[in-house]
Amino acid sequence: MPWPIIQVEFFSEAKGFLFMSGYYYLAKMKLLVFLSYRFEAFTSLGTNLIVAVANIYLWKAAYKGIDSVAGVKEDQMLTYTIMSTLLASFFSVNIEQALQERISQGDIAIDFFRPINIFLKYLAEDVGIAVSSLLSKLLPLFVIMTLLVQPPVPDSPIAFVLFLLSAVFSFLILWLISALISLLCFWVIQLGEIKTIKDGIILLLSGKIIPLWLFPKKIQTIISFLPFPYVYQTPLSIYIGQVQPEEAAASMLIQFVWIVLFTALLCFGWSRARKRVLIQGG
Repeated sequence: MPWPIIQVEFFSEAKGFLFMSGYYYLAKMKLLVFLSYRFEAFTSLGTNLIVAVANIYLWKAAYKGIDSVAGVKEDQMLTYTIMSTLLASFFSVNIEQALQERISQGDIAIDFFRPINIFLKYLAEDVGIAVSSLLSKLLPLFVIMTLLVQPPVPDSPIAFVLFLLSAVFSFLILWLISALISLLCFWVIQLGEIKTIKDGIILLLSGKIIPLWLFPKKIQTIISFLPFPYVYQTPLSIYIGQVQPEEAAASMLIQFVWIVLFTALLCFGWSRARKRVLIQGG
């Protein structure tokens, strides 16, 4: 291979490495910043613990004298509730607030000229926050819930592996939904009620609080065409064995399709929002 071509390939690879290392640095800095707020992590841990214990005792009362509900036994439901709390503590998404502040302060135009993708930047930062939550919230919650209630054991080793992969997809779906909502900041002054409605829909239709298999069949069918069940319901159902490994592949494929679709919508929405800023700002 000629020397000039080798040089071009080398510098292209080096540029790509430095490009990705920039996002790694952003994630690392966000991780360190959030780990430094120990009191906030402690209060958040306490809140998650109270919610989890309350939900567990509600399900214990609901299962009193009953062997199973919708084919799910009490120990499976308790594991579902514990793991839902753990996932919620890990799924930290801050892009809506971050982008809204950049736009309201007029700093968003500066981001257009930076040599990094603005959404990859926010994704890297939210990954850093998620990792900090893993260390400061999820792991302590896991230990506490194991001691207080029961160890949230997965249905099988393969179920645990599939759960981890599905949970990553779930985080990306949740993040992309939030990123799409954040684009509305270019057209409205404050997200306010829009974000509240989005959070409420996810809370109700994702299986975070109430597993969707308890809903009427017709409602389940309608919800299955929406992205929300693939945020909590899918990984949690895989974990407790409600969805078997052979069925999990189909569910994760749907998760991947939603990720591709939302990514395309985000790219389109970002191009429209950028044109709007350039037209208004010159």
